[in-house]
Amino acid sequence: MDSGAGAPISSPEPSSRGGGGSAGDVIDRASGIAANRLARHLAGGGPSAAGGCETSPSTTDPHYSFLGPCTPSSRAVVRRWRPVQYGCTSEKAMELPGDRSGAASVVYNDALYVLGGYGGSGRLDDLFKFDFNTRLWSQVHTKGDTPTGRENNGAVVIKNHMYLFGGYSGYNWLNDFHCFNFDTSTWAPVEVKGGSPPSTRFGYVSSVHGSVFFVFGGYDGQTWLNDMHEFDVEEGVWSQTHVLGYIPTGRSCPSWAYHEGSVYLFGGYDGVHRMNDFHRFEMSNRKWSVVATRSSGQPPSPRYFHASVVHGNSLYLFGGYSGQERLNDLHEFRFDLQTWFLVQTENPPSGRSSLVAQVHNNSLYVFGGYNGSIVLNDFHEFRFDPIHVPASTMEDDLRRLMTAPEFADVAFLVEGRRLLANKALLASRSEHFCAMFYSCGLREAAAATAGRSHQGDGGSACVPITDVDYETFNLLLEYIYTDKVSPDLNTGQALSLLITAGMFCIDRLRVSNM
Repeated sequence: MDSGAGAPISSPEPSSRGGGGSAGDVIDRASGIAANRLARHLAGGGPSAAGGCETSPSTTDPHYSFLGPCTPSSRAVVRRWRPVQYGCTSEKAMELPGDRSGAASVVYNDALYVLGGYGGSGRLDDLFKFDFNTRLWSQVHTKGDTPTGRENNGAVVIKNHMYLFGGYSGYNWLNDFHCFNFDTSTWAPVEVKGGSPPSTRFGYVSSVHGSVFFVFGGYDGQTWLNDMHEFDVEEGVWSQTHVLGYIPTGRSCPSWAYHEGSVYLFGGYDGVHRMNDFHRFEMSNRKWSVVATRSSGQPPSPRYFHASVVHGNSLYLFGGYSGQERLNDLHEFRFDLQTWFLVQTENPPSGRSSLVAQVHNNSLYVFGGYNGSIVLNDFHEFRFDPIHVPASTMEDDLRRLMTAPEFADVAFLVEGRRLLANKALLASRSEHFCAMFYSCGLREAAAATAGRSHQGDGGSACVPITDVDYETFNLLLEYIYTDKVSPDLNTGQALSLLITAGMFCIDRLRVSNM
């Protein structure tokens, strides 16, 4: 909440704390403490030197203050992963893909297609489809010349076809070229009318611009590559791409993602080093460049076998292998700010490499991969736009509770006027009231006092309160119920409230050590 919502209480200049002082000095010091303490409550702890909020003694959350979240919004924000919610009650009712890593994947017509990969005992050639509308998996029963089982190959969509090139079979690095017709569920070799295909490889970059399929880098079993090739689907011709600019060094298994006519490549492995360099390939003019990023950002650590996707004006990068561990961190690169951010999330998937990652609508979907011990087939979803939790109504509900007779089990008589309250709530917030209502001796004394007091509606007794005016006691009850103090109090009201808080053992408000 904005600390300027209520004007801070002005206070007189406090006098020296040493040497005692007159009664007026004591009152001035008390007024200063009252003003400062109330100002801190009203400001939610006050702005820190870093421009944020100081935390209260009861929490380490930097967005917490006495008045709630220290943000302009009154709505809490949650960004969390969750297991994908299926459209059936049992996974047994679906044809769920088996465990796998290094699978190829595409999104086409509101469905995620997952092809092949390594299943733990061999390379797979099956094709599965997840329908984003029904939230169900099914196996696609294909026709035609199905590609042999493989992993770590790229797949792309051009019109109503999926194109698949190369990969690793477990015995050989491949450079065969296939297409799958989504309308007929039929596989066929791609008809190549001219040019030479790229050499065998896996772990390469694959992307599409118009009708042109690009292949960059990868590993052929001996060498980490940085050559680039393109296939024009309409012409049916392979050609080596004549590139400009600063070409990335040879590597395999980087991540890549397409954004506004360019492919963004991050990291990878060159046989010696895991990398975290960041490159851009402009498809229209075939030019490579290093992406300039702000030094204030938090770039991902070096890795390979990770995944990148683009949503809106950001690139998101997840997971991978650092050489020591499988990762599950999520990073965001804002194209407009040229800055990396570490995304703070809840309940992320376990660390993994060689995973499937695709975007549909407002969510990132992650499937399978390898966690360092076993291959996986779990399925997770991350919503890019945070879930907005409606603002809490607790304060308003508790404030209404103060004046609701049906919930009151005690009444106080202050300056001839009744104030209703709830014993349990008062006792939980004040040692004084706890002793009054639940400590045996004082409870009997309070009952005896109540017996001599005025009778309220329905014959309920009113506990008399002396030495406190009605307005101040009402403010005290409001604070006990809501943990809030009105921002409109003047210094005199604030001082009276703090002194009264001391009388009733409300430690957070009481004036002490003046």
